[in-house]
Amino acid sequence: MRIPRAIARSSAFRVRGGRASLAALAALLCLPALPAAAAPSPAAPSPAGAGVVSWVPCDPPDESARCGTVTVPVDWDHPAASGSAQVRIAVRPARDRARRVGVLMFNPGGPGAGAADLAARKDWAEFWFPPALLDRFDIVGVDPRGVPGSTPVSCADPVNPEVPRFPRTQAEVRGLVAANAAFAASCLQRTGPLAAHLDTGTVARDLDAVRAALGEPAISFLGVSYGTMLAQAYAERYPSRVRALVLDGVVDRSLPADRIALDGAAAVQDGLARFATRCAATEACVLRGKDVTAELRRMYARAERGEVRAGGRAVTVEELRIAVNDGLNTPFADAGLAAGIRDATDKGDATALTSLSRYQGRDEYARYRAIICQDMPRVRPEALIGLAGAAARRGPGLRGASEMWDIVSGCAGLPRPAHWTPHAWRVPATVTPLILSGAHDVATPRRWAESVHRRLPGSTLVRWNGDGHGAWPMHNACAIRAAVTYLTDLTPPAATTCPADPARAGRAS
Repeated sequence: MRIPRAIARSSAFRVRGGRASLAALAALLCLPALPAAAAPSPAAPSPAGAGVVSWVPCDPPDESARCGTVTVPVDWDHPAASGSAQVRIAVRPARDRARRVGVLMFNPGGPGAGAADLAARKDWAEFWFPPALLDRFDIVGVDPRGVPGSTPVSCADPVNPEVPRFPRTQAEVRGLVAANAAFAASCLQRTGPLAAHLDTGTVARDLDAVRAALGEPAISFLGVSYGTMLAQAYAERYPSRVRALVLDGVVDRSLPADRIALDGAAAVQDGLARFATRCAATEACVLRGKDVTAELRRMYARAERGEVRAGGRAVTVEELRIAVNDGLNTPFADAGLAAGIRDATDKGDATALTSLSRYQGRDEYARYRAIICQDMPRVRPEALIGLAGAAARRGPGLRGASEMWDIVSGCAGLPRPAHWTPHAWRVPATVTPLILSGAHDVATPRRWAESVHRRLPGSTLVRWNGDGHGAWPMHNACAIRAAVTYLTDLTPPAATTCPADPARAGRAS
């Protein structure tokens, strides 16, 4: 559910470092004051415990944006006793003030990443948002609690290659559960009470505090991947404050943990087959003419003998599988993924391949784990061995590895229950989301979008063909155009299917 590194390294986002989120990959940047014409709308009621915006100069300056913070309680249910946290925001006002629709809040996925920089930096905003949205909406980016920019969560390094994430014995199950519990305890020890209040329900209340502080009666919201989880939490709590809702790469939050893991494995298997097909059709692909699955088996065998290395140490098979999985999130990573598999298989050098992995950005990955486990339903530890085998059968190419397995295994056995109990959307008929779903999304599979659509009678589902996790910001222009029309005019698209973007069909770079 994370923004692929290949996207972060493309176009205007040529940055170094961590993996998935464009905002977290860059220095904490924001830009300065709104012009006088950008006056707020008439005030809406403020949630109890919410503050006003404390506007601050943005860095680097940009006369078209402004940044600030909103103070929120650590625990919304006990605002006076729990202490406070800061939530960082950035506002980029609508360019066409006479035709301004309202505010568009968004969450680009993760979790563990922010949105403020995407709104504050002009080049990033113009990459992420089509001109019509920049013209008609005040774009509001929020760094959720737990994310740098806002009051952050701090945890120990969650990555320990010596602890199997696919346990085969009860002793390995106990080792995994103990490692998960130690990680969760480190977050509480280093951060304090905030670490226990990072769930989507709490963040949704923060977003409403931002809405109120800006004086807006309602919001439009774009949620990508994890952002769709946040969208559901907000819409269920504040349905009357939702003007429009776009769900791109939707997570079906009605599912139990075992179903999530199995669906993830199947989606990754499909993605691997698609990668092999694209590679076979692309002359520049270094694996062209080879059986990709056979090459992976060769790579695993070398790793099991301790012959694959990166960063001065032997790399485990599990690390290689998660790196390949992360590379499958976008066809923009095809060339690097193919070269990484070749180098690891032929040379025993996994440096390029592991650079695609979420584990490379350790701090961001720690935030990701600390946040997502508060909303992920738990699998019983004693069921892990059987579930790992079932996932491997669903996704034999990567032996069951998927982002969903990484989450399910990383949250197993935690002492605190998840804040979220799986259920379908509970919103009135006035909430009419537009859902965007790619045919071959390896993180949020099409069947989830179909399920959410069936249970939301007022929703519209745009099914787009092609590859990549989420249409936004650059995997499918047709689906994005449909979302723009819906957001600006509240008009569902007449056509609810989109072809693959021709520039990326059948290409491996």
